[in-house]
Amino acid sequence: MSAQPTGARRIINIVVFTVLVYSATVVLQIYQPVTGGYFNLGESMIYLAALLTEPIVAAFAGGVGAALADISTGYGLFAPGTLVIKFVEGYVAGYLVKRFGKVYKAYYSMLVGGSLTAGLLLFGIFFYAGEVYLGPEEWAGIPIETPILNIPVWAWIVIAFVMGGLATYGLSRNIVNFSESIALLIGGMLMVTGYFLYEYFVSNPLTGRPPINAVFEVPVNVGQALVGVAVSIPVASWLRKAGFFEKE
Repeated sequence: MSAQPTGARRIINIVVFTVLVYSATVVLQIYQPVTGGYFNLGESMIYLAALLTEPIVAAFAGGVGAALADISTGYGLFAPGTLVIKFVEGYVAGYLVKRFGKVYKAYYSMLVGGSLTAGLLLFGIFFYAGEVYLGPEEWAGIPIETPILNIPVWAWIVIAFVMGGLATYGLSRNIVNFSESIALLIGGMLMVTGYFLYEYFVSNPLTGRPPINAVFEVPVNVGQALVGVAVSIPVASWLRKAGFFEKE
């Protein structure tokens, strides 16, 4: 892909990544009863757009794709906040990827990969081992019967080491470099902060939940960002290595 995409290429990227963000957000949702929100995989596609395209593509796809997912799966109350929060997240992540993309230190890459693995282990074992409520519970107003899934601790250990290992490989080979992963994590922390503020001041009061309950979703959203980084790095590495997208 050229450094300066044409208008047509930009529109194609926006459409493709908006669909990817929407699909990743809808395909797996884990309900959070304390805030009424949900864990999802949408961050992975926002970060993929940030790594492979332009900031505006990641921003539009993140904001619009995720907001449409909220609306179509019964979380419309979150849609206005999602539109703004994920637009900012995508733009900042994409912008910083372009600014930080030339920095490479092999030992930093290994450190980031190891930290991702450790973070995924802690997130999975402490927050999602055991019974979880899978969703979505509805789509476009149509109820969907969703299961309660029991995820054993060993499954999270396997998931963490596989995802972390693949991310570490991409980082260690400098296909996606250490500084780019930091850019994604900065975008993720903006997402975590944005949802905390939205839940504290808007969604929790409107639904009768204590505003302070927003604190309980902070580690869940941190985990969502970590999963997004861990998924997007190996996917972006493969696409770059295969020549579908050039590393600028």
